[in-house]
Amino acid sequence: MSAPPVDILSSGREQARTGRWRGDHRVALLTPVPSAPIPSAAFLRHCLAVLEARGYTRVLTGALSPLEQGSFLAAGFDVAERLHLLSMDLSGGLDPVPPGRPLVPARRGDEAAVVRVDQAAFVPFWQLDGSGLADALSATASTRWRVARPGSRWAVGHVEGYAICGRSGARGFVQRLAVSPPAQGRGTGRRLLLDGLQWMRRHGVAVAVVNTQVGNDPALRLYRRVGFRDEPLGLSVLSAAL
Repeated sequence: MSAPPVDILSSGREQARTGRWRGDHRVALLTPVPSAPIPSAAFLRHCLAVLEARGYTRVLTGALSPLEQGSFLAAGFDVAERLHLLSMDLSGGLDPVPPGRPLVPARRGDEAAVVRVDQAAFVPFWQLDGSGLADALSATASTRWRVARPGSRWAVGHVEGYAICGRSGARGFVQRLAVSPPAQGRGTGRRLLLDGLQWMRRHGVAVAVVNTQVGNDPALRLYRRVGFRDEPLGLSVLSAAL
């Protein structure tokens, strides 16, 4: 499944990643680069001008912390969606991955099946397409992508759940976790989540973070049961019209 390439806009040390939001040619995604300084309002206005020249009519951000939001708001963005932010200290106890069918690395050819699982598991605003999946996989330098396959169907392209986890230094990220509705309630999500957290800890990650949209109570219950704790300040996705 092809996807538009992720582009990096830059000016001096300031950088921002951009591409299509869920493959929509009218809507751009604009997010800070973790290794770069928090972008200034002036740089973000420059980015908006570039994206408008490319034919976009709207720009959405990734999930931004309150610290990151200031310059975006000053550049003309508004809050579109709010999210819960949770974190977990991995230096303490961490449950082992419960027994079950092996969780295997995703392979070329799984992309379409993973997108189908994602779109069945999330409401439309949060659903991934091919470009969103590519963006999740490229968001951090080190990534772990595991899938759960139905018991009798081990061929590529058969997926009932997946997780994308990333790490940057001592910080880990649960980028995406989804299980198809018919397979939910069997512990697949918990196993995928713990597999990613164990991978983070093996590579020296001290703190893992995850976010989920307000109203996604099943996901919140899962994260809290595993050991995540709510951060006092949540995240927001911001939007700007061009």
